[in-house]
Amino acid sequence: MSRKAASTICCVNPKRAMQILLPLMLLGGMVGLALQPAPAALARPVTPAPSLAAGQGLGGYLQGVMGLLTADSAMAHQGLVGALSADPDNLNLRQRSMEAALAAGETAEALRLANTLPPANLTVMARLLQFTAAVAQHDVGQARRHLRGLTAAAPPLPVLAVLDAYLGVAEDHRLNTLAAAVQLAHPNWGGQWHAARLHLAQHDTAGARALLLKAVETNPGAYLAVAQLQPLLEPAAQTAQCASFASSSPALAPLLPCPPGVIALPQAPTLTDNTAAALLEFALQIWAEGAAEPAQQIMNITTLLPVQEPLLVPLLPYYRALLADSTNQPARAHLLLQQLAQRPDGFGALADMRLNELRAASATTPRARAAAAAYGRNLAAQHPGQAVFWQSALQLSLAAEEFLPAVKITTHLLTLLPSTPSTTLPQRQANLYFARGAAYAQADKPTLAEADLQRAIELNPAHADALNYLGFLWVEAKRNLPAATELLKRAHLLAPSNGAITDSLGWAYFQQGDEDTAKTYLELAVQQEPESPEILSHLGDTYWRLGKQAEARKLWQQALELATQGASVPNKNFIPMLRRKTKQGL
Repeated sequence: MSRKAASTICCVNPKRAMQILLPLMLLGGMVGLALQPAPAALARPVTPAPSLAAGQGLGGYLQGVMGLLTADSAMAHQGLVGALSADPDNLNLRQRSMEAALAAGETAEALRLANTLPPANLTVMARLLQFTAAVAQHDVGQARRHLRGLTAAAPPLPVLAVLDAYLGVAEDHRLNTLAAAVQLAHPNWGGQWHAARLHLAQHDTAGARALLLKAVETNPGAYLAVAQLQPLLEPAAQTAQCASFASSSPALAPLLPCPPGVIALPQAPTLTDNTAAALLEFALQIWAEGAAEPAQQIMNITTLLPVQEPLLVPLLPYYRALLADSTNQPARAHLLLQQLAQRPDGFGALADMRLNELRAASATTPRARAAAAAYGRNLAAQHPGQAVFWQSALQLSLAAEEFLPAVKITTHLLTLLPSTPSTTLPQRQANLYFARGAAYAQADKPTLAEADLQRAIELNPAHADALNYLGFLWVEAKRNLPAATELLKRAHLLAPSNGAITDSLGWAYFQQGDEDTAKTYLELAVQQEPESPEILSHLGDTYWRLGKQAEARKLWQQALELATQGASVPNKNFIPMLRRKTKQGL
């Protein structure tokens, strides 16, 4: 997006708009909408430095360390394996190579390395690998021995009690005792879900239904529990649950089967299915806490298991794809998403959506961005009641600078919000009014833009982005300056470290002739965003007004260099304006 000349009220730099509603299927409950943009790096293939590509010994080790530092699992794996070939007796290096192989999806190699480690050097991840391999071989006795070692080496994690209970069912231990132990060790919806699966493994559907109903009551957005419960409900209850889940977890709503009839009852889950379920829930739990790479390693361990349960067959590669997407493995993510996109269900549609978002993130021409936006809108039209596809289409349309289509999409998204009042509804409404207001502003419809931005602020007085956007529109139009300054003061109090907001406030003082106060805020804004050509230009203008012509020209020249090197600029006239300033002054 771009900002037009200061004489209009239209266009605002994307940093002014902040991150408008891009759907990333990240964790919120189990997975929900995140109001953060997809990192552009995820759309680019990452390759190791040529000088280190075939490194062994010290070169391989350095390559491995570089891969770890840059979160490039493929590079880390390649480098550490190369280093290990030159130093095969280094147990620490063997441990690190094992975990790097696991992160890179080389699970068989990781297991081989784990099996070469002495018991004293087995890490928790290595023991989990060995346990899972024994389960995959249906060797319950060996799995039990590995689990004892894992329990002795690891902290008291709920997943260990779950795995113990699943082994117990396979060993014909008492069901009620096992279910109670799981809920005691895992006292939330996850424990109830696992206890229900224990009942299903013993063909007790009534007991499973009762536990799943409790799990869904505890967390209506828990996809694993909701999806497991669906086949155990009558058609009317299935329909009601679909509506409830779509409201509480819109990003996952397409994954829930919602046909107008009874869904076939599931078969009793096997030990391998149950082990995969335990690892999946554990991985999602630690991913929600910010540990993406360990979560990815655990998800890759599940590839050892011959899973047959219909709930898990698409779900496991789906989350592997999302984790690869979030841990700088674009090639692996792309491959998994392409495979999922062939499915005729919600998994296929969401994978198709994410592939399109990745294409848009790597687009280098307006035509390519427009094509991705059109594809996103077409995909959304195929799923008119699913908000996640419309969220994606909205972001892609904004990125392609197609603002009137973005207005229509946002209007449709407002109709998809639940009619039932809730504590989160005003915030969701405010976000959509903010997005539509920004799109109206970009489409040069200032009156409609202001109305939507004011509505967003009414719904959420602490909406820093809406306060900033409306205040900056007024500042650029040189009207309502006192009111604009008050809005920007509020935004700055809410987000004092946001460079764009700090710049807006400084620019408001500049437009009112208070250069000394403007200087204070704009210098802070430059510290917060030192590579923003626009902020540097604003500070240069302020220095010029204060009689610091040499310093002003230096800032303008710095802004010009950044702008010509590809940094974001507010409009197409910005670079010529900087060239004029550096020669002629303000």
